[in-house]
Amino acid sequence: MSTTIRKILDGRKLHSIAPGAVLREAARQMAEHGAGALVVLEDGALVGILSERDIVFRAVAQGLHSDETLVSDVMTRDPVTVGIDDAVSDTLAARLGDAFRHLPVVDGALVVGVLSFRDIPPEYVMMYERFREMSGATADQT
Repeated sequence: MSTTIRKILDGRKLHSIAPGAVLREAARQMAEHGAGALVVLEDGALVGILSERDIVFRAVAQGLHSDETLVSDVMTRDPVTVGIDDAVSDTLAARLGDAFRHLPVVDGALVVGVLSFRDIPPEYVMMYERFREMSGATADQT
C-alpha cells in the first residue's frame, strides 16, 4: 500500500495570502474556501503558513484586532514542507498530525498545495501509529 501526496491533492486548488494582508481577510478566505490553512507567499515564494490555530492562539487569545493585525505577525515562518511525490509514510514521519496539522506541499521550488492531517487516509495513520508503538516497545526492551 503506497500513495503519494500528488494523488491526495489531485485537482485541489492552492489557497494563498500575502504576509501584508490583515487577519480578517485571511479568515474570510479560509471560510470561503473551507480551508484550515493558507500558504503565505511573497513574490511567489513561501514565507509561511497561517492556520486557524495561529489566528485563534496567536491573535484572538492575545486580544489582537483582526482588522489591524497582519498575517506576518501571527503566521508560522519557514514551515516544514513535503514534496508532491513524497509517500504518505514520509509525510507522517515529518510529524504531520504530531507537531503540524497542515504542511505546505512543494514541487521543486513551487508551492502547489497544503496537506492537512485530515487528508491522510485513516489506514495510513493507523499503520503509522502501530509502527510507532512497536518501535517504542522494541526500544524499551533493549
